[in-house]
Amino acid sequence: MQNLLSIFGTGGMKVLSILIAILFFGLIIFIHELGHFLFAKAFKVKVNEFALGMGPTIFKKQGKETVYALRLFPIGGFVSMEGEDENSEDEGAFCNKAVWKRMIITAAGAIFNIILGIIICGCILGIQKEIGTTQISGFYEGAVSNSENGLQPDDRILEIDGKHVYCDYDISFLMQRNTTGKYNFVVSRNGEKVTLPEVEFSRRTGGNFAFDKENVISSLSAKIKKAGLEDGDKIIKVNGVAVNSNAELSEEIGKDTDYTVDFTVIRNQGEVEVKNVTMATVTVFDFTVYPGVKGFSTVVGGAFRYALSMSRMVYLSLFDLVTGKYGLNELAGPVGTVSVIADIAESSAQSADWSQLFTIMALITINIGLFNLLPVPALDGGRLFFMLIEIIFRKPVPQKYEGWIHAAGLVILLGFMLIISASDIWKLISGRGFY
Repeated sequence: MQNLLSIFGTGGMKVLSILIAILFFGLIIFIHELGHFLFAKAFKVKVNEFALGMGPTIFKKQGKETVYALRLFPIGGFVSMEGEDENSEDEGAFCNKAVWKRMIITAAGAIFNIILGIIICGCILGIQKEIGTTQISGFYEGAVSNSENGLQPDDRILEIDGKHVYCDYDISFLMQRNTTGKYNFVVSRNGEKVTLPEVEFSRRTGGNFAFDKENVISSLSAKIKKAGLEDGDKIIKVNGVAVNSNAELSEEIGKDTDYTVDFTVIRNQGEVEVKNVTMATVTVFDFTVYPGVKGFSTVVGGAFRYALSMSRMVYLSLFDLVTGKYGLNELAGPVGTVSVIADIAESSAQSADWSQLFTIMALITINIGLFNLLPVPALDGGRLFFMLIEIIFRKPVPQKYEGWIHAAGLVILLGFMLIISASDIWKLISGRGFY
């Protein structure tokens, strides 16, 4: 594909990227609601409305039974079924169907999202020239992990820090979760399982700030901003050493082995000392893996493994959020998600490499599918939880009580979404970005 930047220009490319992001996000929502809709129809449940988007209706068409609508804000959608949230005497009402049918209809949206994720993973592997494996082929010059008690060529990585490695995608994700620079590996070596405790990798700083000109900060991570640095600061010293370029700045920061740095900056035409700033660091991956044999079976199998890896990544990330490893300011809502997709779409169009865009799409659709299965009121998982109670006690929870709980959950979720969306908008206005 040709470089789209030459066709649309910089401004047109940005608009096109945003449109691509909205369309892709809309596709994910459509697939989710389509799952509910198709199984509702299959079980002869009366569907009053199938809507994409939220808010005021901008287009609608009356079908034989169902109103098909497009709404103003592309941040969600819904399938409104007769008797879904209230009692109804209609034979086709959702509430009058067998509980197993209701469970399938409720779970279908999330399942369709996960299936879409698997299909996208298959497309990613299908267009790649090579399929990665988990077997080490070699090491870069100056590699640290290739030590006497460390990794060796031809090792096949089985586990990292107690987590099974399904595909090469797991290697980077599981290593990014660990911030110590030491990792516990289990590998297959010469047909035997070998445990390698505390394999060391070198570390370097990364993702702390960006510059619009020499040493003048244009955007910075929330953690670094909290430490005292600000947008527009011009860094003139690192640990008391004068720095006159971005290269000198990086070099001086890299000399600090504990990554806790004292800065001197120019702010509002005066010098300001910002001390004990803990810099974010990333692990230097110093090995390569063998390419796998590409064929129909390896692409299909790889698609399931990639989807499984992404599914676990969603739940591990949620665990990290609950345990405080990540803050709420590191979340992105609909506005942030569209912005990230747009940025990646623009980058993909410029490079004519669409694999990164498809990867983020697969991750988002699997994320939405799994998140909806959580037993949280107002989500599909919350409704499934009440149906499970019905199966266990052979009696449904009174609909008015269930309705109150879902309504309360919806209010909380909408409030949470508003907070996250406001944070997204602030990030866009302030130029901090989302990654």
